[in-house]
Amino acid sequence: MAKKAQKHRRRPTNWWVIGGVIIAGVLFLGLMALALRGPEQQQLANYCQQNPQNCVAEGDANAPVTIVEVSDYGCSHCRDFNLETANQIHDQFVASGQVQWVVMPFALTNQSGQAPTMATAVSAMCAAEQDKFPQYHRAVFNLQNTPLFNTREGFLATAEAVGLDTDSFANCLADNDYEDIIRRNIQMATAVGITGTPSFAIGADVLSGAYPFSVFQQRITTLLGE
Repeated sequence: MAKKAQKHRRRPTNWWVIGGVIIAGVLFLGLMALALRGPEQQQLANYCQQNPQNCVAEGDANAPVTIVEVSDYGCSHCRDFNLETANQIHDQFVASGQVQWVVMPFALTNQSGQAPTMATAVSAMCAAEQDKFPQYHRAVFNLQNTPLFNTREGFLATAEAVGLDTDSFANCLADNDYEDIIRRNIQMATAVGITGTPSFAIGADVLSGAYPFSVFQQRITTLLGE
């Protein structure tokens, strides 16, 4: 005797579960979009503005263009930029009030996670205490390829050369209050994708490399609408 085929009853659609899955998916995509875009404070200019103790600014705070420099004191390209191109940019654009130049003191990390030039970056922050950061920042690059590079003796010699009170400067070096700030700067630079130096945040872009003055001039004049 043939068996009758059993009828399968369709289960009712659980719209609550489906709705929950859809909402979770939308929230996930939204969070991913925010993560990829990055919060506003992750832009270097905003970071420095919100953390003025972490960065050193030169020029008019109301300048229409802000450029953030990220350099390592052991980097030969950073030396070339600061001893050559930087002066041209400052003479034409910073002195005229068109650009505010901001340096975020920094030290490149190596494969073990250490920052070999941390001591030099700290010394630059000590120079900032006496409002001599720009002069010291550029002069200390001259220590590269000399026995005084990244040494206390080299820092003191540079401090004296740019007119710092060397006793106060030496006390600052001994206190070493700035290492945590430099480490936060390193984390910030990493968060925005900076892996090499020199790097420059210009508007919404990051320019990596010691480009000639003409490249900076073109970028700046474009932002100025000229």
